[in-house]
Amino acid sequence: MPEEFKFVHAADFHLDDQMEGLAELPAHLKQSIANSPYAAARGVFDLAISEAVDFVLLSGDLLDLEQSGCRASAFLLSQFERLAEKNIRVYWCGGEVDYPDRWPTAVELPKNVQTFSAAAVDEFVVERRGKALATIIASGFDHRRRGIGEFVVEAAAPFPIVLTHGQLDSVVLAAKHVRYWALGGQHKPSLVDRSTAWVAFPGTPQARRPEETGAHGCHLVRVDGTGTVRTQFVELDTVRWMPQKLALAESSTPDQIRELLTDRALKLISEHPEQTLLVTWQLSPSGEFNPQLRQYRLQQETLKWLRDEFGRSEQGIWSISLSYDPPAALPASWYEEDTILGDYLRALGRYQGDESIGLALHDYLPRSIKADAAADVLRLQGEERASVLSAAGLLGVEYLTANLEVA
Repeated sequence: MPEEFKFVHAADFHLDDQMEGLAELPAHLKQSIANSPYAAARGVFDLAISEAVDFVLLSGDLLDLEQSGCRASAFLLSQFERLAEKNIRVYWCGGEVDYPDRWPTAVELPKNVQTFSAAAVDEFVVERRGKALATIIASGFDHRRRGIGEFVVEAAAPFPIVLTHGQLDSVVLAAKHVRYWALGGQHKPSLVDRSTAWVAFPGTPQARRPEETGAHGCHLVRVDGTGTVRTQFVELDTVRWMPQKLALAESSTPDQIRELLTDRALKLISEHPEQTLLVTWQLSPSGEFNPQLRQYRLQQETLKWLRDEFGRSEQGIWSISLSYDPPAALPASWYEEDTILGDYLRALGRYQGDESIGLALHDYLPRSIKADAAADVLRLQGEERASVLSAAGLLGVEYLTANLEVA
């Protein structure tokens, strides 16, 4: 009869990568955010110890062995030694940047750590007190996209697990007898039950980029005596990207906007008390266009208020930006006015309606850089051109309606 066992599956620590998209950050958050990759990675090993798992699977890209300093490798070594003290084995396959053969030869890994390079597909049978728990078929990252023949699994093998790094096509993932695909190389977690096998990307324990939104952590997997698999995603991130989009009326006053933001901010804090939340606020007004609502000054004042109100503690909200959706349309009467605003909007409409009319932004560059290749960035087309014209339109409207009262 099969034995019950547990394991942790983690990947993509990227201990040497810094946070992106943070132009401004208060002093009291700098240290905790800089340390967040290590805090989340430590959480993986804390979980393995607290759950008394039988082994840990690491699917690559834990650190860049050529670029990282000694802190990252010393950290991993200390965590491996913690697991060794608890007789927890580690199976680590190389990713794109952490080929095991680049580990410093002067620093010996603990005996409980088994590494796998891309040179071959290796197989290990994991045992506990002489009884087989699982078969690990493993290989490091290979950009050639492996074929199904590289992961040969015998029908009688105890609970076969494939451990590797990178995206594999559906043909490979249909390999017979594999029960769990322990994959790495995808920063957002995903877990797919293919009826006969689980296909798992644990994601990075700590997100680094604005597009890596939501919770991050690792997988805790339990296999019972009948071979039934139960998976649990365990959140470990200490810093979390949480973009927020709020609907409001174009007629909203500054006080009403702050009340709306306060309600959402308090809700976020109550739901995520253990994380520092990095929030981009996107406000989506509806109704008759209000030229006062999107004033740059008001946006900056509101952003500063958000930071002062909710960004003073480590477990709070740091507001990265605040912006408004563009209006669906400007009042038609403005286009007919015999005013500077009317002239401006009619000219803008001509550019928006005919892409063959050049913007001629290149002509405004100093002669010294007109011939430079970098100047080509001002030759706009398609969606990029439309976006610039929309932004220019709103900016012009803001300046030309500064003293206009809302009807």
